[in-house]
Amino acid sequence: MDRILIVDDNEAIRTLLQARFQVNEFECLVAKSGKEAVEIAKMKHPALIILDLMMPEMDGLETYKVLKAFHSTKNIPIIVYTAQDPEIVARKGLDALDIVDFVLKPFDSKTLVMAVKKAIKK
Repeated sequence: MDRILIVDDNEAIRTLLQARFQVNEFECLVAKSGKEAVEIAKMKHPALIILDLMMPEMDGLETYKVLKAFHSTKNIPIIVYTAQDPEIVARKGLDALDIVDFVLKPFDSKTLVMAVKKAIKK
């Protein structure tokens, strides 16, 4: 069973995604902040990280950069999602990052499951 890490400050979204992925036979780890995500990723080494960009304190972009800076987490594939306008996201330079997929909110959780399966070749 592949282990994924869901990172979102919104409990309802974390719960929804965790339920959807568990039904699709993924082991789910959850983090409510970027800082917590980094610690979990370093300890548990998930096969993939699903990362919300808009979070307080340490946003998704900052979390991404920290994850890619550590040897133990730099090769973990990351899918990001956000409610931000695509033009704003493009100006942040996300298209230049090594992101497996980018999903805009609101999203269909089935689409996200398909993206995860494709990313980890399940």
